[in-house]
Amino acid sequence: MSSKTVLILGGGVGGLVASNVLREKLGAQTTIRLVERKRQFQFPPSYPWLMLGQRKPEQVQKDLGLLKKKGIEVVNDEVESIDIDRKVVKGKENDDLSYDYLIIALGAEYAPDAIPGFKEHAHHIYDLDSAVRFKEAVEKFEGGTIAVGVSRTPFKCPAAPYETALLLEDYYSKKGMRDRVKFEFFTPEGSPVPSVGPEIGSKVAEFLKSKNISYHPKLKVTEIRDGEARFENGESISFDLLFCVPPHKASKPVVDAKLTDETGWIPVNPRTLETKHNGIYAVGDVTSLPTPNGYVPLLPKAGVFAHGQAEVVANNISVQIKGRGKMKEWDGHGSCFLEVGHGESAFVKGRFLAEPKPEIEFHMPERVWHMQKVLFEKYWMRHWF
Repeated sequence: MSSKTVLILGGGVGGLVASNVLREKLGAQTTIRLVERKRQFQFPPSYPWLMLGQRKPEQVQKDLGLLKKKGIEVVNDEVESIDIDRKVVKGKENDDLSYDYLIIALGAEYAPDAIPGFKEHAHHIYDLDSAVRFKEAVEKFEGGTIAVGVSRTPFKCPAAPYETALLLEDYYSKKGMRDRVKFEFFTPEGSPVPSVGPEIGSKVAEFLKSKNISYHPKLKVTEIRDGEARFENGESISFDLLFCVPPHKASKPVVDAKLTDETGWIPVNPRTLETKHNGIYAVGDVTSLPTPNGYVPLLPKAGVFAHGQAEVVANNISVQIKGRGKMKEWDGHGSCFLEVGHGESAFVKGRFLAEPKPEIEFHMPERVWHMQKVLFEKYWMRHWF
């Protein structure tokens, strides 16, 4: 077996899993190189708890340098360009990061500037620093209207904004402030969490209704002013505190390399995650995955999908390098917790690429699902490091 280099761009869920599985399956003659601009891996599923003061920043991140002891080379750099013909990636600090196989796990970037006033007036928890700032705003809030919304689709973790609204409602109820807080929820979606189907969506709508959270579907925000969100249809919602999912986009190096399609994301084979270029794979939020039999046209963006996809890609690259073993296909399996407050969580799991339609199970809120999420957090932060 000749010496090979597998280059992984992005140290989020997909990149972390892929690098670990590759290192486990391949000998020392294969270089496993992970490129990530941040020095820390951060665990987004815990951001809602951080928002409520139930976690500290240091509890939801881990030093990527710990991977070096496993034989994974970690390059702390920002990707600037991908040269497909030369099989070279250029970073801000490293000119020539060559590869035999490339895994793109760069995730989604945020585009708050796409909506006038978003940066100045909206909070979110889609990165650690923003989650910390929102936590401070939540603690200082003394009453009024809280608007929780979605600016654009697609976005990471389809349940996250609904979870945010329900957890904030619980937070202010426990503080004895609920009678001083009004909740408004807006989204361009036609129903809650549309990727899991109308039946489950109606249950989520009932959760909101039971907590007196006003729900406004099919509203596309076009401008945010001080205390007011304005929508495409001419309507507006006033607020004293605003949480809004920011617009998402693929990173510039991915777009410049002409890897994206009309969706703005990288199209891949849904079973192998290979792009239109041999030996180049993409996993997680950066991908565009059609779901012809699904409830929505494209697979939603979620860490659980990045995890499963990364395992398949890492396995298949190792089989190709070693010349033996069994190739795998991704089956579209995914799951999601939906925290509803009071120490309870709902749970959704299923196969999103199943035929003739997705096979999805929904479990009503119970304390056991909340505890499962707590255990999953502990497992994740230990297992991959």
